[in-house]
Amino acid sequence: MKKDGLIYTVIVSILAAFLFVFLLSLAYGATKGKVEENQRLTEAKAYLTAAGVKVEEGVDVEQTFKSYFPKFKPKAAFQTTEVNGHSEVVSPFQGNGLWGTISGVIGMTADLKRIVGLEIVSHVETPGLGGRIDEPWFKDQFKGEYAENGIIVKHGAGGGDTDPDNGQVDGITGASRTSDAIQIIVNNQIDLLKKELGGTN
Repeated sequence: MKKDGLIYTVIVSILAAFLFVFLLSLAYGATKGKVEENQRLTEAKAYLTAAGVKVEEGVDVEQTFKSYFPKFKPKAAFQTTEVNGHSEVVSPFQGNGLWGTISGVIGMTADLKRIVGLEIVSHVETPGLGGRIDEPWFKDQFKGEYAENGIIVKHGAGGGDTDPDNGQVDGITGASRTSDAIQIIVNNQIDLLKKELGGTN
């Protein structure tokens, strides 16, 4: 068989592709468990953070999560918990950002009047611009924010709104589309929770 012939080239290409797929399958099988464990931990941390629970370094995240969410239902629209004697509602969310899906978790007081915390789990927004939605200064603005009528993400501010009673947070300078997306996503989630819970409590 000639090495520069068509049949030889096709056979070598098929064997190379098979070997590549085989090695890829082995790698996937070897890391699948670890990937799933990391996803569980990321989700657990997000729920705890959104509920206002500080997750210290070295803490058993899964055990802490179980203590605050003993009746956790994976596909439920929301979970309930109690933190420092206060009842809360914690809910996962998803919505469209500029480049793709933004997902995260929001925690609210049981009467749905104030946000306890907001955590971004995943996004594909532009690094250094919209991607800053997962920075602490941005997420911290939502803590304790009055949101009975929804929230407003202000354009062109970018410094961090410190008034928890005005229902406003500063958007990200140069990322107005992502800022608008966060406003829509959060407000949609608040509306969804009101419907799920039969209005504010």
